[in-house]
Amino acid sequence: MKNKLLKAALALAVSSCVPFAVEANNGNHGTNSHQGPVLKVALWGDEFYNDDPDAKAGQIYRTIDSMNDHHLDFTLFAGDTKNGSSECSDQAIGQDVIDIFNRLNAPTLYSLGDNEWTDCHRSNNGSYDPLERLAYLRQTFFNKSTTQGDHHPIPVLRQGTLGGAYSENSRFVKSDVEFVALHIPGSNNNLVSSESLCTKKTGRAGRTWDGVKNVPTGECAAASDEYEARNTANLAWLRESFDEARNNNYAGIVIVIQADIYFPFELSDGGYEKDFLPSLDEKNGYTDFFNALVAEASTFGGQVLLVHGDSHYFKMDKAMLLNADGDPDTEEPLMPNFTRVEVFGNADNSWILMTVDPRSDNVFSFDPVVLH
Repeated sequence: MKNKLLKAALALAVSSCVPFAVEANNGNHGTNSHQGPVLKVALWGDEFYNDDPDAKAGQIYRTIDSMNDHHLDFTLFAGDTKNGSSECSDQAIGQDVIDIFNRLNAPTLYSLGDNEWTDCHRSNNGSYDPLERLAYLRQTFFNKSTTQGDHHPIPVLRQGTLGGAYSENSRFVKSDVEFVALHIPGSNNNLVSSESLCTKKTGRAGRTWDGVKNVPTGECAAASDEYEARNTANLAWLRESFDEARNNNYAGIVIVIQADIYFPFELSDGGYEKDFLPSLDEKNGYTDFFNALVAEASTFGGQVLLVHGDSHYFKMDKAMLLNADGDPDTEEPLMPNFTRVEVFGNADNSWILMTVDPRSDNVFSFDPVVLH
């Protein structure tokens, strides 16, 4: 199993942007009938974690200028528009982010992260009500049927009423490839399944845990209720998106989320089946999503790409096995059409240039753009 799960990790101590081409190989060869121009797409998220305003501004300018220099068709932002220890004010999670998106010469498909709402109950975040922050984000960013940014907006299909529940879930199609934003943030997807998830770092008295019954109460119970409802909507959006991709014989589908659903497990050398799969229980906020993703990917004829952030470490791997039986000693084949890419993040303001060619066997290839 040691070499079954291919990790392409980047650690380049250089002072300039260095391209590093990687393909999402699925083992298929030959020509196909898919049409559309080759696309240049930026993958980014978890960016600009710096408490120094001047240093943060410099990072923003360098990243945006670099993207603009590449003449992108659009960008995919995998959530977390600020760090997890700063205030969740309207300015920080609203206008500041709008300004960043507007500086880009390309539109952005935005998938929400945990730092802009689920973790806002923390005292160092301002002790906000996370559900109020979520409502604010929906009304601010998802109240129209287009992507983010002033330049060349792309029409998108949204789930639910504009600016309302689940309007952040969206999708559009370019060059026979479907691009899907799905709201699956870190912090266990807002499922409060332990006392630490309820009370850790909180600044709000309403976040309490019943130690006798071992259940959340107050705002923590409301958080889990929010998870349950959104989880149902997410699964429906995921399945509808794959149905559309199958019905139209798309070359590929890209799913953009924020959470690293594999964290903290190392998948190689049997870790996928020995550690990761057993973690998918009722207390794991990503269990339903992962199981649905496996089912959908295994019955889709095109390429499947999962893009996420959260752990702040660029990697690309084949992070799904076909017919995994839970035995780490069994050599199970990789899911041939599934690839996972995690974006840079934290203090690293680098990004990934993705080339989308619907006529190629692998559809997706990647060039990390390393900034310092």
